Amino acid sequence: MTEPTIVTKHFTKGYLMTTKQSNQYGDTHQPCDDIEYALFCHALEAQYQQAKEEGLFEVLSVLELDTEHSDKHLVQAVDYFNEKEGVVEKGAPMDFLTEYEKSIVNQEGTFRAELYCMLLSIKFSEAIENKSAFIQHSFKYGVYSE
Repeated sequence: MTEPTIVTKHFTKGYLMTTKQSNQYGDTHQPCDDIEYALFCHALEAQYQQAKEEGLFEVLSVLELDTEHSDKHLVQAVDYFNEKEGVVEKGAPMDFLTEYEKSIVNQEGTFRAELYCMLLSIKFSEAIENKSAFIQHSFKYGVYSE
C-alpha cells in the first residue's frame, strides 16, 4: 500500500510551484511517482534563470530565520546559500532535502545547483507555512505568531 500523496502549491512572484512528495519518498513510492517527480524537478530547474532574474532568491538573503526555533537543517542551508551569495557547489548542506530529493540533486554524480536553489526556495516557503521555520523580528511569521 502506498502512502498518501501530499501536494503543496506556492505562488511566488508569479510562479506556480508544486512539490509532490509521498511521505518523504520512503521505501514505498511507486516508479510512476519517480518519473513524475523527476519531470517536475527538470521543469523546476528550467525556471531557475527566470526566477533568479526576477529576484526570487533575494527572499533567502533578506529574511533572517530565527535560528533558535527554526529547523536547523534549513537554517544551515540558507546560511550556506547566503555565504556563497547564491553560488552553491557540490558540498552544499542537503539535510533539509529528502533522500529521494538528494539523489535527484546529485543525479548520476552531477550536482544540479540550479535545482538545489529552486528546492531550497520551496522548502523555505513550506517551512514558514507549516511553522517549522520562523522569521526573525516578524509578528506574522515569528515564533510567537498564531
